[in-house]
Amino acid sequence: MKKLNIILSIAFVALLFSSCKTMQIEKPKESYLPSNLSPALSELPLQVELDVKKLEAAINKKMTGVIYEGTKISGKDLAVKISKVQNFTFSINNNVIEYRVPLKVWTRFAWQVEKFGYVLGDHYEATGSIALTYKTTISLDKNWKLVSKTTSSGYEWIETPKLNVVGVTVPVTPIASLALSQCDKLISAQIDKTLAESIDMNKYISQAWKEVQKPIQVNAANNLWIRITPKDLYVSPFTTTGTKLNLAIALYAQIESFMGAQPSANASTPVPPFKFVNHPAQQFNLNIGADVTFDKITEMAKKELVNKTFTEGGKTVTIADLSIFGSEGKAMFVADVTGSYKGRIYFTGNLVYNPTKLAVEITEPEFDVKTQSALVKSANWLMHGMILKKIAPYLTYPVKADMDKMKTEVNQMISNYPIYSGVTLGGKLNSLSVTSLSLVPGAVRIQANIKGNVALKVQDLKL
Repeated sequence: MKKLNIILSIAFVALLFSSCKTMQIEKPKESYLPSNLSPALSELPLQVELDVKKLEAAINKKMTGVIYEGTKISGKDLAVKISKVQNFTFSINNNVIEYRVPLKVWTRFAWQVEKFGYVLGDHYEATGSIALTYKTTISLDKNWKLVSKTTSSGYEWIETPKLNVVGVTVPVTPIASLALSQCDKLISAQIDKTLAESIDMNKYISQAWKEVQKPIQVNAANNLWIRITPKDLYVSPFTTTGTKLNLAIALYAQIESFMGAQPSANASTPVPPFKFVNHPAQQFNLNIGADVTFDKITEMAKKELVNKTFTEGGKTVTIADLSIFGSEGKAMFVADVTGSYKGRIYFTGNLVYNPTKLAVEITEPEFDVKTQSALVKSANWLMHGMILKKIAPYLTYPVKADMDKMKTEVNQMISNYPIYSGVTLGGKLNSLSVTSLSLVPGAVRIQANIKGNVALKVQDLKL
């Protein structure tokens, strides 16, 4: 009996010792799988805006004073001087610009009549005002050169030349015909020349094609960059908004995002000939990443779990500390526990995004292999997994604030980003959706796709 008591005492001490002993389990290897942000294809509108009022001012500046002056016209005793009396005014409808050209017409002509065998005559002067009208049709050639064709569309007398001389009739129709014939080529040529010189489309397209390929830093804090690789260009018909002539060019491009070091710029490629399409460019499309650090996730999880006790079958486990790292593509949690089991345990799980809760969750939690081996010997009751299932809901990390921050940063970037002088990247994000999650050193990387209306705007054409 005494021997039995000794054996029971030894067993009790051993059991007591084993329950108080802090278990030492080998830490799983920290490792990460490659995390790549796949390129997304987009149609980026390149919106070229021509302010017709600027064009109007440019042509008015170049055409001043006397436009035409001639004597002995058509061998007749007729002299005409045509000069600018008011500024030319323009109106626009899609790719057609209409002009009204007010001119002052001075004429000196000979008038004579034979009566009662005598020839009576004299030279008379008359002044009037006439408005010539023109239309210019604008198009592009394959080399991105602006092609304009200006034609006359008639005239109207603002003030018909008159004389207060009885019996003398001013030759109004010949004078109008003369004004048209002498001014048409001059004015239409000047309009076309001014357009060609002022709007060097090839220059603007080439500069935009080159500059847009340079990496753009979206967020300095996260060291997030995007790089645009243009593939093709499409041109839609000219449209009009108020006094603006709009040329919609779709830049078909591959857009990549990078986290870390600045990516290299693309090798320079020539601007391709455009393709004509009869639809506007589609949405901007970009795959982007944002890192939520392990420290941030741990901080939130510890607020929920540290000093929290879980019970199962009369056994208790209290969480004393918690941390996280990555191992073989999964999240590895490190928990220091006390209670019926004392020591450090490692358990893992799959990170998934719950779009309803806007949160990152842990699914299929399970103990690490080496933790399982240790628990089989010392705390087999933990192996049933009920405590892990109770802990898992507390490891949910809401990402709404991170998503909102990402939206804000992207919107700030695309609201008015200067590409180079006179050309800006502007637009607004329409949607952001999480596509996948991955583990990178020190963080969970949320990979998302953003779509929006973004355009490169050429606004400062030097007219």
